[in-house]
Amino acid sequence: MSDDALVTAADVARLAGVGRAAVSNWRRRHADFPEPVLGSGATPSFRLTEVERWLRRQGKVSGDRPAEALWRALDATRGDGGVPEGVADVATYLRNPESAAVLEPRVQAVLDDLGDESPDELIELLCTRLFERQQRQHLATPAELARIMVELAAPIEGTVFDPACGPGNVLHAAAERGADRLVGQEINPGLARLAQARLNSRDIAEGDALRADAFPELRADAVLCDPPFGYRDWGHEDLGIDPRWEYGYPVKSDPELAWVQHCLAHAKPGGSVVLALPAGVASRRSGRMIRQALLRRGAVRAIIALPAGVLMSTGIAIHLWVLRNPDQGAVDPIMLVDASRHQPERRGRADWSALREEVLGAWRQYVDSGSVEEIAGVRRVVQAIDLLDEDVDLTPSRHLPPPAMELDVPGLERTRTELIRTLGELRELLPEMRAESRTPRAYTTINDLARAGALVLRQQVKQLDLNESEDADGPLVLTGRDVATGSEPTARLNDNQMDQIALEHLRPGDLVVPLLVAGDGRPKPRVITTEGLVLGPNLQLIRVDDERLDADFLAGHIRACTSLRASSSTLSGVHRLDVRRIEIPVLDIGLQERLGATFYELAMFADGIRQAANLGTGLTRSMTDGLAAGTLAPLE
Repeated sequence: MSDDALVTAADVARLAGVGRAAVSNWRRRHADFPEPVLGSGATPSFRLTEVERWLRRQGKVSGDRPAEALWRALDATRGDGGVPEGVADVATYLRNPESAAVLEPRVQAVLDDLGDESPDELIELLCTRLFERQQRQHLATPAELARIMVELAAPIEGTVFDPACGPGNVLHAAAERGADRLVGQEINPGLARLAQARLNSRDIAEGDALRADAFPELRADAVLCDPPFGYRDWGHEDLGIDPRWEYGYPVKSDPELAWVQHCLAHAKPGGSVVLALPAGVASRRSGRMIRQALLRRGAVRAIIALPAGVLMSTGIAIHLWVLRNPDQGAVDPIMLVDASRHQPERRGRADWSALREEVLGAWRQYVDSGSVEEIAGVRRVVQAIDLLDEDVDLTPSRHLPPPAMELDVPGLERTRTELIRTLGELRELLPEMRAESRTPRAYTTINDLARAGALVLRQQVKQLDLNESEDADGPLVLTGRDVATGSEPTARLNDNQMDQIALEHLRPGDLVVPLLVAGDGRPKPRVITTEGLVLGPNLQLIRVDDERLDADFLAGHIRACTSLRASSSTLSGVHRLDVRRIEIPVLDIGLQERLGATFYELAMFADGIRQAANLGTGLTRSMTDGLAAGTLAPLE
């Protein structure tokens, strides 16, 4: 393998048989860990030879699986853009070593050393790596979603067709369930070749299924499809007269309804059709006539709403459409399921176990009895005629009875008690005041105080590489946004910067002021009270000599600053604050401390008011909803 081969931190973890966090720890704790040569932040790349040498010195090399060596060879020779083609070449070669697949010498060298490894296992492991690498593109249907689609089309027997098969995930799931023949079409040449080799099927064609149907005579037992989203250039101008448009001619902006009819045209009478479609297809006004025709003919069996974010490639919500090619005049009732409450923790990280139970449990009831146990807000069966209104909107949530309001009455009482306690504490925090005859004061600027050594002014001038993911383990970074919004810090410094820059760690007593001022134009300084925070972007740090200046006194006067002389306006109307220009009265330290204590009480009062407002808003909303729904009643 080339000395130039690069690996990511995830690849290093697989080489050593450890988790990704372990690699982060090694980089932070071991000064001799190889430096990244490309990328930064959460996605650095390292030279493979340097990493392998370091792992051997540390005794951390695990048994390397052939697929890992094969993947690294592909990755080193192809790069991101060419890896799908490379995996297709290798899969083709593994199925037929006599094929015309042209392999890179380094890849061929690894293949020559494989021995008796199973082609099926190697191909699936390479596909897994490929899908992990490119999951932000809609390259492949997630395996769990593919299995749900297959279960909705069960029993799987005979011929299964996917006219937009990609690398074959849906057809692969159908093969696992016992399909006799797998047929597919894919517009991307590399993915089509990968599907051919992966499924070991000659019935995978390359080409545009809508414009150049490779199987015009095919009538499959089941048609499953996850078509491309929002692809407007689908042939609208060229396909005006086409026998597939049995339910209506789709407008250019509704390509998904062209795919729906293409799939129905390829199902035998009574054959199952399952599609994964954007949620908007169920409600777009442009498609209502086609949806109406589908309902009247009895083609629709179920519409199932999945939560937004189940796909890594997009944040839009997905619906599963379960259809059939009508073979009789009867129109069955339609099952509607809304599983959108199972929101992923992060995009692409769906709770597939919960979704399977929700979706397939309801589907089995429907198949067995023609109905389901109705659950408000979750599922029900409706007659087609009930959906044939002016909009023909098939969105499940529009036709489900609202869920019964579940109020945590003890929780409401706890919130009420906390609000009363908070309001009582606020009364104590609000200091009493008396009128004071204004006496002339001498003023100085923060810049002059800095020159006199009474304080130090600093900013974070380095570009910080921040990470807000759950597995980040660097120090917390306080940003200007955190201070301006009164929030606690959530971003952490990526560990690759830990030893590369001189960090400014904040200390208790430090005063930080956001660089940008919006809203009422008043700065929102914060006095630091905890250890362990790093000074982040868009903040100005003031570190005072506490024998000459009181931090709370200084913060109070900065908070009271409304003069535009200390700021300049940006194009968006937000003011850029230069704290050096702010004027501060010259007072002895004793008086500063007395005034600082009162400024502190006022700041605490303001924080308490915000907290009480949040508590009160949520409490009144919940109590109002409960009274309106009849789940709460006033005491006698």
